[in-house]
Amino acid sequence: MGKVLHIIRKKPLMLLATSLSYICLTGLLKWRLNLPIEAIWYITGGLLGVYFLDFAEEFFHLTPSPFRTMVFAGLFTVVSLFIVSSSVSFVGRGLVLSVYLTMILRLVAEWRVCGNLDSWCRMVAGPVSAQAQRWLFAAFFLVFILATALFIL
Repeated sequence: MGKVLHIIRKKPLMLLATSLSYICLTGLLKWRLNLPIEAIWYITGGLLGVYFLDFAEEFFHLTPSPFRTMVFAGLFTVVSLFIVSSSVSFVGRGLVLSVYLTMILRLVAEWRVCGNLDSWCRMVAGPVSAQAQRWLFAAFFLVFILATALFIL
C-alpha cells in the first residue's frame, strides 16, 4: 500500500489537473450533460490511465523505462487508434486516451528540461536530429487529436 500511495503522491499536480480536465472535457463533449453509465466507466479508465505507466515502471522495476521511447510510442499509437475506434469498452478507451495524454505530457516535460527528446530515441539505430524529433512529436500529437476526435464523434 505504501508504494501505491508514493506513486499517487509523486504525480505532479499540474499533470494530474491536466489529465483530469481532459477526461472531464472529452466526457462532456461526447455525452453533453446526459451522462450515461458508460461515462462512469470512461472516467474510471481515464483515472487508471493517469497512473498506469507509473505503476508499471514501479512494480516491474523498469529502468530505463521502455515506455519512454519512440518505439513504444509508435506501437502505442497504433494500438490506441484501434481501441478508440473499435472497442466497446469505455474503460479501455478512457485508459488509452489518458495514457496517450500522459505520454505527451512526459514528452513536453522532457523537451522543456533537456531541449531534446534524445532519451526517447535511444532505441533507434543512430542519433535523431532535433528537426526529426519535432516532426515525430508533431505526428504523435496529431494522432492524439485524431484519437480524441474519434472518441467524441
